Amino acid sequence: MEWRTPSVLVVRTSIVRHVAVHGGWTFCLPGARINEVASSALLLSAQHNSASKLVLEASINDLKKHQSEVLKQDFVSLVDRLLDMGKQVIIAGPLPPPRYCDVTTSRLRQLHLWLKGYCLTKTPMDPEVLQHWPFNHTTGTLVQGLLSTRVGVIPVAALPAPLDRDLSQCGWPPKEAYSSPQVSVPSHASLVTASSSNLSPSCKLRRQFHLNGMHKAGDVILGGLFEVHYTSVFPELTFITEPHQPSCQGFDPPGFRHAMTMAFTIDEINKNSNLLPNVTLGYSLYDNCATLGIGFSAALSLASGQEEQFLLQENCLGTPPVMGIVGDPFSTFSIATSNVLGLFKLPIVSYFATCSCLSDRQRFPSFFRTIPSDAFQVRAMIQILKHFDWTWVGLLVSDDDYGLHAARSFQFDLAQSGGGCLAYSEILPWGNDPNEYKRIVDVMTKSTARVIIVFAHQMQMTQLMKEVVRQNVTGLQWIASEAWTLVEGLHTTAFMPYLAGTLGIAIRCGKIPGLREFLLRIHPDQHHSNDYENSMMRQFWEFTFQCRFAPPPAGWVESGGALCTGQENLVNVETDYLDASELRPEYNIYKAVYALAYALNDMLLCIPGKGPFRGQSCATLQRLDPWQLMYYLEKVNFTTPNGDQVSFDENGEALPIYDVMNWLQLPDGRTKVQNVGEVKKSVSKGEQLTIDEDKIFWNFELQEPPRSVCSESCPPGTRMARKRGQPICCFDCIPCSEGKVSNATDSLECTSCPEDFWSSPQRDHCVPKKTEFLSYHEPLGICLTTASLLGTFVCAVVLGIFTYHRSTPIVSYFSTCSCLSDRQRFPSFFRTIPSDAFQVVRQNVTGRQWIASEAWTSATVLQTARLMPYLSGTLGIAIRRGEIPGLGDFLLQMRPGQNDNANNMVRRFWEYTFQCRFAPLPAGWVEAGGALCTGEEDIQSVDSEFLDLSNLRPEYNIYKAVYTLAYALSDMLQCQPGRGPFSGHSCATLQTLEPWQIVHYLQNVNFTTPFGDQVSFDENGDALPIYDIVNWLWLPDGRTKVQNVGEVKRSDRKGEELTIDEDKIFWNIKLSKPPRSVCSESCPPGTRMARKKGEPVCCFDCIPCSEGKISNKTDSMECISCPEDFWSSPQRDHCVPKKTEFLSYHEPLGICLTAASLLGTFFCVITLGIFTYHRQTPMVRANNSELSFLLLVSLKLCFLCSLLFIGRPRLWTCQLRHAAFGISFVLSVSCILVKTMVVLAVFKASKPGGGASLKWFGAMQQRGTVMVLTSIQAAICTAWLVSASPTPHKNTQYHNDKIVYECVVGSTVGFAVLLGYIGLLATLSFLLAFLARNLPDNFNEAKLITFSMLIFCAVWVAFVPAYVNSPGKYADAVEVFAILASSFGLLLALFGPKCYIILLRPERNTKKAIMGRGTTKS
Repeated sequence: MEWRTPSVLVVRTSIVRHVAVHGGWTFCLPGARINEVASSALLLSAQHNSASKLVLEASINDLKKHQSEVLKQDFVSLVDRLLDMGKQVIIAGPLPPPRYCDVTTSRLRQLHLWLKGYCLTKTPMDPEVLQHWPFNHTTGTLVQGLLSTRVGVIPVAALPAPLDRDLSQCGWPPKEAYSSPQVSVPSHASLVTASSSNLSPSCKLRRQFHLNGMHKAGDVILGGLFEVHYTSVFPELTFITEPHQPSCQGFDPPGFRHAMTMAFTIDEINKNSNLLPNVTLGYSLYDNCATLGIGFSAALSLASGQEEQFLLQENCLGTPPVMGIVGDPFSTFSIATSNVLGLFKLPIVSYFATCSCLSDRQRFPSFFRTIPSDAFQVRAMIQILKHFDWTWVGLLVSDDDYGLHAARSFQFDLAQSGGGCLAYSEILPWGNDPNEYKRIVDVMTKSTARVIIVFAHQMQMTQLMKEVVRQNVTGLQWIASEAWTLVEGLHTTAFMPYLAGTLGIAIRCGKIPGLREFLLRIHPDQHHSNDYENSMMRQFWEFTFQCRFAPPPAGWVESGGALCTGQENLVNVETDYLDASELRPEYNIYKAVYALAYALNDMLLCIPGKGPFRGQSCATLQRLDPWQLMYYLEKVNFTTPNGDQVSFDENGEALPIYDVMNWLQLPDGRTKVQNVGEVKKSVSKGEQLTIDEDKIFWNFELQEPPRSVCSESCPPGTRMARKRGQPICCFDCIPCSEGKVSNATDSLECTSCPEDFWSSPQRDHCVPKKTEFLSYHEPLGICLTTASLLGTFVCAVVLGIFTYHRSTPIVSYFSTCSCLSDRQRFPSFFRTIPSDAFQVVRQNVTGRQWIASEAWTSATVLQTARLMPYLSGTLGIAIRRGEIPGLGDFLLQMRPGQNDNANNMVRRFWEYTFQCRFAPLPAGWVEAGGALCTGEEDIQSVDSEFLDLSNLRPEYNIYKAVYTLAYALSDMLQCQPGRGPFSGHSCATLQTLEPWQIVHYLQNVNFTTPFGDQVSFDENGDALPIYDIVNWLWLPDGRTKVQNVGEVKRSDRKGEELTIDEDKIFWNIKLSKPPRSVCSESCPPGTRMARKKGEPVCCFDCIPCSEGKISNKTDSMECISCPEDFWSSPQRDHCVPKKTEFLSYHEPLGICLTAASLLGTFFCVITLGIFTYHRQTPMVRANNSELSFLLLVSLKLCFLCSLLFIGRPRLWTCQLRHAAFGISFVLSVSCILVKTMVVLAVFKASKPGGGASLKWFGAMQQRGTVMVLTSIQAAICTAWLVSASPTPHKNTQYHNDKIVYECVVGSTVGFAVLLGYIGLLATLSFLLAFLARNLPDNFNEAKLITFSMLIFCAVWVAFVPAYVNSPGKYADAVEVFAILASSFGLLLALFGPKCYIILLRPERNTKKAIMGRGTTKS
């Protein structure tokens, strides 16, 4: 474009930068008032004398004031001063936005009428021209017209059609009045005019957001962001059609009540004559639809306006800028909004965003809030945990900034407080994800933690509780964050059996007088129901009354839907909107609006010359910058009608306070959320928790707080040993070793007893040690005492000699104590060894292996001769290095332009490199010897890092990034019309390109760099990552070489891979090999790791496995139990088969018992043989030979049945041993009993008249009696075996390392009856024999039977306690011994004397001898 000397000078008040047009200059004074425009116009006119025409834009910035007379005086001064300049002057004014025609345009109309009359008094004017004043002009068009016309004739462009609206209703002339093609203007006249044309593209919004909103005009506008809809639906983003905006769904009446609370507060402030007098507050309220994109769009709309076409005479804002924003309620949204609006210091006062991250004044300098942060909420919850001794809890958080920041803060504060541990921490997903919620509930079910803390919103809690109900997970104590403590949507009959008893943190409740009445007074006709941006009221009305405003949706009327009239009565409907009983967020909104109002009020009370800003100036509404309002907002201090003081600290937060709430399910099914305490922070007392436990409802059977711990407390005498890989609350209780005690619960360490004490057996206290010392009274003490006294005497003699000869010098060769250097004390002491004082030197910290992140891997500033002895050998991660052909030549060709202000970066580089300055030079630069830059300096002549191309890492990524965009554009330009990817198979062009269209091609980019790297993007916009692994090598010449020793990368096929060439790595260690760096050495097999409380997981003790458990690998977390038949080896590193124990034939005891059994059997056989051989002798015949033979057979069976008790128990041996034993002994005792009875019968028969008694004891009766008595025992054994048969059993209770094989009797009653029956028969036999002991010997065996029964009973009476107290095989041995002892007793007592007579005294084995003995006796 050809540039000329400007002949037209345009002075504007828009925010467009200074623009040079063909033949003219435009200067912008953003937000300027009339008096400022006049001063600037005079100055600019003086600087541009060649300008013959001066165009001044009269802004509406002054109209926001109520001071009309002051404004008129400014215009009078302006016109008077301009007329004195002697130039043609045009005053042009903008058209205000149609939305404000009821306020601003009416004022503009009055100003127009006054200005018209005033100008007519100054110069002749055409009244028709004045009617053009309200419309804006385009600078370029007007300037071109002014240049091409003769003096006094100004072309006026036609009015654009159609206008946004007909302004005649606001008091302006009709549209047709503005179509005049030209206007005659006398020279040197003051002309009020305007022209209208198409808008400049530079002031066109990239996108207009269609938002749900509600607006009210005012002198000062406050913005608000609220959640009026609780969800939104996103369109599918294919980038082949223009993306649509999300649609809001799910109207939330409480959210709309929040918005109306702000409207009520502003209305209340406007009625308050003491607060902001003569200033009317307005508002612009938007719905964020619980969606970040919509909330962020609403915030930008508040800050920059919503008009799609801006008025160039204005400040490029479609609506007046807001002075402050109340909201956003979500932490994530507030973070995004504050990050951007904080750059402009626009105050944001949130009423519900609690994320502690928002307290960072560096990131969010303009953020304030009237709700406590999560940091305090977290500390409040930790105080509740400590109050109830809950040390083992689960944590669930939402997947947003609110939840994630709360999780980090909770984990950090919990660890710092030492008040407990997290059993698990899970993130609740957004949306409906049944599989993820099922996994989370499974984690809750498997955990032993009974207390669950949840930082989440209603949506996540609803999904979570559905899964909790489905799995019927009870017995949990819920701790609610303030986000869902008061959510009534969770008070359902399905959820309350699980959520009853919940403790929660709630926002402080307040009262707002008059709010409910205000809510009842609203109607949609008050809010421009035909305007999209005032749709919030319409949506509320349609939702509440289930109707639609005209025009209704298609088919609405046909389906029976009602039409809204706007006159429906809110009193007749039941809605949460009118619930003003629990005003918690509303109370915070109330305080937030008042805080902004008081800040504005304090600002307006400022006295000029005594203000807080530069030059003691004050801020005004006409010249207000947002940061000035922040100054007053930080100093706000007022008290609400509820008595709460509102002020902000240095982080924008007030003193926090929360209510502690408890969920109580009433008998009628309703839920009551009752206040049971509070937690607050005061300046004097700090943080305090107050809880009334008597009011709390616990949803447990015992109606008391649950116990939630990972490990029970360790009693005195033990110490806690943490388990590796588990939280610090999970530990083992390790008994203190000998000599150490712990006298408190949960001791971390056992303390050693004092020197004179030793640990008690319980290790819980120290007891005095037994004293033993070398006494003076024992011989050794006497000898040693004598030697000691003798040595003392010798020392005294030597001391006297040395004192007498004390001047003799002493030279030591090994005494190093520095005290010996004291010449006053040791004047003659010398030594040839250095003293200890010389041995103290400074220690260098060496022997460390450094691992560097990519942020300092290539930092040359660290590669110095001073640091490299320590940092050499460093391993680091570095961005991939690449090569860029031609980059060096390009850098050498770079030259700065002399007047290249747009590219001043190169100029600054040039000045920095060559230490020179381009013209115009700074004052005093030449005088100080500074050089002048020519732009022709040789860049190769300087040593600069700029030309170092040896390590192109970030540069290589820049290279790829630029090529990526270039390839995307190339692909777009190669699109063939009719085959494109967009709607209707169209293609994008550079002339109509939208950013979302280039995204489509960017996703499909795929190319290879000259270095061989392939560049493409995945669905997240990421390429496959790769890093170089580098190693710092210190060369002998002092230089540092950063060498590549490997790489780490990820591929689709192999996942993440690490490749390292260890041979190339330089290790800065003496052994030149990788150092070993562990906190605790590995635990060998046979031990397990036990973490130490308060130390990292890598620090642990190695605890030996207990008996029966092993660990067969290094660093085992747990010792595993050996199988049932195995036991741990002495080293506890493997399992060995347990030793088996039973009464074996191969052990000495078994051999002895077996030999005794066989010996007894042998004796029985011998005796039986003797009796059989001598069966005709009187001795045999006189003693009932048949019973004797039967008795010998039964004794032989008794001896043999003992063998069933020896050897490994089997099923048949277990079943047979007691049956055989019982039947054999009953058979023996039965024979003895019958023999005794026969003896008594024979003796009785020998008396006169007693012969009849023998008929009951004939041979048949004797045999029958024995068989009957034996059959009873056989029946007992049969019943026992059938009902509860004895079985073999492997007993591991006696010995842990042994398996005792034994027979379980099955039925103790059966065994007792068996023994009792034998005992009954034996006792009966003993009594009968005892009664017959004095009968004549001729017929008497009674003495022998008595003696044998005495032995028998003694053995079995002793057997019972011995058997009960003998474990394992010894019980069998006791029973075998009893069998053998009693059998031998019977055999020897009954048959020993008879065999003696038969074999050794045959002369007595005659009938005569037997009878004679009987005669002699008689």
